[in-house]
Amino acid sequence: MKTKINPNEKKVGIRSFKSLKDGRVLIEAGSSDELNLLRTTTRDKCGEELEVNVPKLWKPRMDVHNIPQDTTVENLEETIVAHNPEQGLVSEDIAARFKFRTKWGQVRMVTEVGSETRKNLLKKN
Repeated sequence: MKTKINPNEKKVGIRSFKSLKDGRVLIEAGSSDELNLLRTTTRDKCGEELEVNVPKLWKPRMDVHNIPQDTTVENLEETIVAHNPEQGLVSEDIAARFKFRTKWGQVRMVTEVGSETRKNLLKKN
């Protein structure tokens, strides 16, 4: 890889270059633009030999306690937005995943939210 792709020639700042035990290579770049340039160069020159994977960021999950029995996974987003009008929440940033009952009979729901929505919901008044 080092012989086919010259990072100095492309002006890409590589912070770390590690060989993993399973044969993969972990490369950390300085910025996302440099990472995209390195990814396209690798696909062009070594596409049949190497596969480029960039990890995707996950949305944080929140556990919502004491959900009423009649609330479903489909209408939880609208319920949270309706109960918190001062927060300025958007229902597209909230995605309910599943609903479960604890051994004490409480109903809880696990949701995926955006980082800003999570900060707004956890903010203490």
